[in-house]
Amino acid sequence: MKRWRALAHALVLALVACLGTVQPLAAAPLPLPETIPAGSSAEVVDGIRWLYPTRAASEVRALMSRAPQAWRTLSEALGAPEAPTDVQVRVALDPRGMQALAPRGVRLPDYASGVALPASGLILLTLSEPGTWQRPDMEGVLVHELSHVALHRAVQGRPVPRWFTEGVAIHQAQERSLERVRTLWEGALGQRLYPLAELSGAFPKQHHRVNLAYAQAADMVRFMLDAGPQRFTRLIEQVGQGTSFERAVEVAYDRTLDAMEHDWQQSLSARFASWPLVLGSLTGLWAFGAVLLVIGYVRTRRKHHATLKRWAIEEAPLLELPEVPGAQAAHSPADAVFDALERGRKSEPSVPTVEHDGQSHTLH
Repeated sequence: MKRWRALAHALVLALVACLGTVQPLAAAPLPLPETIPAGSSAEVVDGIRWLYPTRAASEVRALMSRAPQAWRTLSEALGAPEAPTDVQVRVALDPRGMQALAPRGVRLPDYASGVALPASGLILLTLSEPGTWQRPDMEGVLVHELSHVALHRAVQGRPVPRWFTEGVAIHQAQERSLERVRTLWEGALGQRLYPLAELSGAFPKQHHRVNLAYAQAADMVRFMLDAGPQRFTRLIEQVGQGTSFERAVEVAYDRTLDAMEHDWQQSLSARFASWPLVLGSLTGLWAFGAVLLVIGYVRTRRKHHATLKRWAIEEAPLLELPEVPGAQAAHSPADAVFDALERGRKSEPSVPTVEHDGQSHTLH
């Protein structure tokens, strides 16, 4: 009897040891939608699958050429895998088209020019900003979304606060915005800053509130990086090894997250103490600059609107498309989509031939 108990005890210890070495798995890949836009092209470049409007090929190929170096930079900074395997980028003409390319049941933020589903390795981009016909900084948006995927893989899919992931993405994309700094200044001056704990799970949905959330996230991550890149790297390594984010901050920075947040807020007070005088003296310049921006915006919007309108006429509506034949018989939904595009290329010589490789899921 004792022998059997000893054996059972040994088996339990072995099982616990094995479970302790298992890395948390990412969510199962999301299936691609069963319909695809007419007039689309698909390519696999450096392990990344691209699906995009054929009319936008020149601009998308510019993004394709930028993506490998962007991923290498993210890999070095965050400790992500060297190759961007199982990544898919899907590009739409406008926000409505981007929503159509999203997985069923996934509702994209109304304000987003790009969305990433890190666990699925899927990135969605739109060629026009929500509410306008203005073209986003496509390269910056791409790097921002790639950063979400890279950080997710660097921490082995373990949870990190939303403000941290967004702040890291803003930093990696080098998004420098005077408007964001002004938003942060107004929030600090009016004592309207959100506690970081409120920004850990989700950001506010209202436009003016989400802007402040992004501004806080960006500046808090900047504050952490200023404390030393080695500490920042150690934080990510600790989370990847299974340490909770709060505990990883203590290990890397020798103080609690609450203490760091307090120090950051104190630094804001010091930085923005003289801003009212400075901003007051620049009121005239702000007004003059605003006039120039409006003029430039109107001209750009008219040109971009004409281009997108021409594309929309030439291409079939995204939401009224037939299902891809044979999608269910393919090895995976992703293969079905790309196989369908491959067959379309063979019957339409004017469209480039699709090269299929890699693997991925669906969304931004």
